[in-house]
Amino acid sequence: MNVLWIKDNNIGHEKQVKVLLDELSKNHNLNIDSRNIKGIFPMLKYIDKVQENFYDLIIGAGHKTYSFLINIKKNQKKSCKNIAILSPSIKKDKFDIICAPSHDLHKLKGLNNTIFYEGSLSKVSLKKVDQNILMIAIGGNNKHYQFNIDYLIEQINYFLSLHPDKNTYIFNSRRTPNQMNKKIYEIAKKNNNIVICDINKNDSISFESILHKASVKLITRDSVNMIYESLSSMGKTYLIDMKAKNNNSKVVNNVNKLITNMVVGHIESSDLVKGMSKMQLKKQNDYNEVFAEVEKLAYKINQLI
Repeated sequence: MNVLWIKDNNIGHEKQVKVLLDELSKNHNLNIDSRNIKGIFPMLKYIDKVQENFYDLIIGAGHKTYSFLINIKKNQKKSCKNIAILSPSIKKDKFDIICAPSHDLHKLKGLNNTIFYEGSLSKVSLKKVDQNILMIAIGGNNKHYQFNIDYLIEQINYFLSLHPDKNTYIFNSRRTPNQMNKKIYEIAKKNNNIVICDINKNDSISFESILHKASVKLITRDSVNMIYESLSSMGKTYLIDMKAKNNNSKVVNNVNKLITNMVVGHIESSDLVKGMSKMQLKKQNDYNEVFAEVEKLAYKINQLI
């Protein structure tokens, strides 16, 4: 099966498409051809020429890809299907299949070409965890939550104090402010059990390998993809407390739902007296199953192609 993958150079988008294609490849022999969108959006975007009457599937995620998914299909064989990952911003009826997170249900009402999944698409891992390994994943400045560096560091120190003898890997992101990076390096200097996996230094330690090994994972609330990646593997997931900028945000509502339903654990902070707070680790439900959204989605797509 010949597949054309249109990429928009957004890591979060491309990771979701990749895990879906990896899952589909378990049932199909996929010959994947990829094209990167070039130029300045929206005036000069283009991709290198693609072969006509060749592809069985055309797939992409993100606003920049959707017009290509529609236009390229016009010159392909009739059996070719285009698949939009996430909620398309244009001509929703021009896609054979739309795969969208359930929090975008309101955007896609009345369509019969949609398949919904929860959260984001992540690789599923049922590997046994290492009880001696912990992981902390830090996002950064975002439009959903306040990124209060001192408060975040206070919670990270609290979390580390609960596991003083464990080996802890701290991952930052491209959005992590420099001041936050300095703070976590200061923490690591005081503890030989902490390893900083700095994305700015092309660290060789794999995020995915540690994610799948860690028995306990602490994640900032703004990092929705990382939250669902964690929930798609074994081990416990906890969220750092962050104040919402907008309580009506779909991201904030989604995270609150996970907490309310005890799908994730979280750090809860309460004031004892002015200037002094008490922190508690609220556990997730021990009987939660590992998320397998990409497997469910691939199964449904296989029925349609």
